[in-house]
Amino acid sequence: MNNLILKKCALLLLLSSCLFVACENKKKTSSQTQDSTQIADEDPWANVELEDENDPFRGLTLDKKLDAILDSIDIQWYAWNKNDDERNANIGVFIQELAKLPKHNKAALDSVKMLHQRALELKLTQANLSDSKRIDDYDANTELLMAKLTSLMQNTPQIEKCKPCRNLFSQIKNADENEFILRKTYDDNVFILNEVLTKEKNNIEKLGDKYKSIKPFPHFTIIVQ
Repeated sequence: MNNLILKKCALLLLLSSCLFVACENKKKTSSQTQDSTQIADEDPWANVELEDENDPFRGLTLDKKLDAILDSIDIQWYAWNKNDDERNANIGVFIQELAKLPKHNKAALDSVKMLHQRALELKLTQANLSDSKRIDDYDANTELLMAKLTSLMQNTPQIEKCKPCRNLFSQIKNADENEFILRKTYDDNVFILNEVLTKEKNNIEKLGDKYKSIKPFPHFTIIVQ
């Protein structure tokens, strides 16, 4: 009987200890939460969204930021467009020079002519850049055109004697290799602009008609919804 009483007492003491510890932990947690809330309330920067360190336009006022981004987009588009125009122009001259060789493959050259004409018809502009199918068609045509040009360079007899052909093909190839980085740089700036237009919509409304009229720009990158 005494043993039973002792066991019950021990059990009660154990339960009391557990309850005490639980209460203390709850007090500490509550205290920590209150302290954190108080610190957040006292810290004026606690809820401020910090600028992205990788943003090349950080630190500018909103109007200056928009101006800078738009200027950058214009510069990058000019660079891409110039590269594209020069590539197509050089391809046209390459076709003329290669046709002068006595043993060129006429069927292969005619195929290149057709693809080159198609490239001119599919010319990308900022006005049609929102047409994802056009971009796909343009890229597929360009890829096939470059493959055909490379084949002509490798398989045309006496091509090594045609210095203009070699020089032109080198320039065409360089322009094709520059395509990716020029597109990416342009798109990077467009994505920054479009994000600012979304996040700062209410503030942009206060800047006047010049900035209110800015619309999101189209881009090369095709985003699957």
